[in-house]
Amino acid sequence: SCRKNKFRSSQMQAVINVLAHIDSVVLLPTGAGKSIIYQLSGLLMPGITLVVDPINALVDDQIEGMQSYGIDRVCALTSDNIQQSLSDSYKGCKNGDYLFILHSPERLQDSKYRVALKEIAQTSYINLAVIDEAHCVSEWGHDFRPAYLNLKRNIQEFGKNINGESPPIIALTGTASRAVLRDVLTDLEINRNNETSVI
Repeated sequence: SCRKNKFRSSQMQAVINVLAHIDSVVLLPTGAGKSIIYQLSGLLMPGITLVVDPINALVDDQIEGMQSYGIDRVCALTSDNIQQSLSDSYKGCKNGDYLFILHSPERLQDSKYRVALKEIAQTSYINLAVIDEAHCVSEWGHDFRPAYLNLKRNIQEFGKNINGESPPIIALTGTASRAVLRDVLTDLEINRNNETSVI
């Protein structure tokens, strides 16, 4: 019953962009299948996919969705985890126990996670960085969550593989005005002149 017979509009181009290492913003309405883009892309490539969500409830929802499809090698790094649990999670991430790691943008400002992420990137490979609910980059990053303004830099710096290459970024949103889209492209340094960078 979970089988998918075909792609919806824009999904295939988004997956192709990820596989071609093209940073992109994907605008699809809620329920139109944004999550399957990063899930399929992440599973098609070796390594670990990072997913940045604005709130813990969305992390829980994403994990529940993946588990319903039989994807169980997922890890949530949230404030709901007790410190010991976070330590075990970091160790599991470094050991390659997970295919998907989900967390808030603030997690990338945690020094212990930065160290762990560098080790993951050097040993297991970060294949993709996903910015879920990407409109938050504009709506919150310029206001009360500055961690959103440092996302691209942190992903590039701490997600580099052994060859010095950073993972592609895919920003997903169901709602973005022209002004918000412009902010997202600017803040995530996505090439707006590339005709396939906005889907």
